Amino acid sequence: MLNILEFCVEDKYSIVESLKVIDQNTHGIAFVVDASGRLCGSLSDGDIRRALIRGAEKNSPILDIYNRNVVSLHYKSFDSDIQQLLSDKVKIVPLVDDDGVIKDIASNLHLHNFSIMEPLLGGRELEYVTDCIKTNWISSQGKYVSNFEKNLAKKLGVPHCLVTSNGTTALHLALTTLDIGIGDEVIVPNLTFGASVNSIIHSGAMPVLVDVEYGSWNLSPSSVRSAITPKTKAIMPVHLYGNPCDMNAIMSIAREFNLKIIEDCAEAFCSSINGRAVGSFGDAAAFSFFANKIITCGEGGAVVFKDISNDNKARMLRDHGMSKSKKFWHEEVGYNYRLTNIQAAIGCAQLEQVDYFIKRRMEIFEIYDSLLLASGLIERQKQDPKNINANWLYTFCLKKDLRLSRDNLIDALKSCGIETRPVFYPMNQMPSFSMAKSTASLNVSIDISYRGLSIPSAVTLEDDEVKYISNKILRLIEDSNIC
Repeated sequence: MLNILEFCVEDKYSIVESLKVIDQNTHGIAFVVDASGRLCGSLSDGDIRRALIRGAEKNSPILDIYNRNVVSLHYKSFDSDIQQLLSDKVKIVPLVDDDGVIKDIASNLHLHNFSIMEPLLGGRELEYVTDCIKTNWISSQGKYVSNFEKNLAKKLGVPHCLVTSNGTTALHLALTTLDIGIGDEVIVPNLTFGASVNSIIHSGAMPVLVDVEYGSWNLSPSSVRSAITPKTKAIMPVHLYGNPCDMNAIMSIAREFNLKIIEDCAEAFCSSINGRAVGSFGDAAAFSFFANKIITCGEGGAVVFKDISNDNKARMLRDHGMSKSKKFWHEEVGYNYRLTNIQAAIGCAQLEQVDYFIKRRMEIFEIYDSLLLASGLIERQKQDPKNINANWLYTFCLKKDLRLSRDNLIDALKSCGIETRPVFYPMNQMPSFSMAKSTASLNVSIDISYRGLSIPSAVTLEDDEVKYISNKILRLIEDSNIC
């Protein structure tokens, strides 16, 4: 995949600094930009060679030698327009936005680069962050923190919500607040991101890895039941890739055995079950607002509790365990898990746009389904029709009878400028989690992990781009089956 930074030099660079960039990208050219990233011109190794022949020194500035008549296109240009411009003489074309800032690089091999995920910061993010800076409320106190918590609670349909520094600290805070620790066991799916297991270990408890269902890819209720021991204290269902778990079955098991439930909703903000938001079922639930999530604060998280007393306790623990009534009096050993006002400001602006984000994700996923799923070459998570999936990442498994392996498809798509990522690796295969307990069979999670991948899913994708990515995938699969 072509990296924009490997092709850009600032107009204040020297000849030798620019030559290093050109040498590293191996394409014989660099694009000159100003301090704001706006395209100013191009500089080839030939331009440098001719300047040195004329007597320029290696530390001379490039201001007088670069070509200001550079050809560029808008980054949303059609592939046909890009292909028409590319030739034996014009092998690389910078793609710019409305302000002339380079957003992408096109070549004969890479018409576009498609990131797996990127945030859309198209609302009032800058306005709110600027307000934080102008008023000096930049740390963990300020109106945006309280507004973000209030608006999150309203969106989730819960009475209260507590924001944290990230999704992992939200999980850890949930476990600790619910008094889950040394000597306790917490059941967690084998197919998840490592933060789920990390948070359990940080709390002092023992993770117990169980298998997932072939249909939903989520925690298998029957596997949960078989893993329960006298030490079991809690269940951590993970709404994987935004697809809601079978919370009715899991809640029934929890009631039967008097277990706590901590929902990991990191990938499922705005997913719902029969009209009820995920995160509102368990004793606690954690959300993530990392840059690639449904909404983002850059880094950030949130935790919700069913019981107000747990919310109050978590607020105290989040703030170094300090008393709310007696300044600098530490009631318990606590943590600094606070979110800054600046991060919360971004979150407030993102939350204002979340309905559009969800709508656009549904549109993108429908296009992918109409081409990829309809082809019969892939398998997707099965979803209860009564549920709403927030559609975090479009993720699928290649059918078992295909000649093309998952890893070969990832490599082939990378050469086309399409970023992908494998499905999460099984937790039981992680050396760092070797102390974890597990059930006898984890075959489903292992199989899904090694056949699955995620493809670009950002709300910034255009319909034509989604179709382009889909057709590339289908062509690669079909061509491999012909060979």
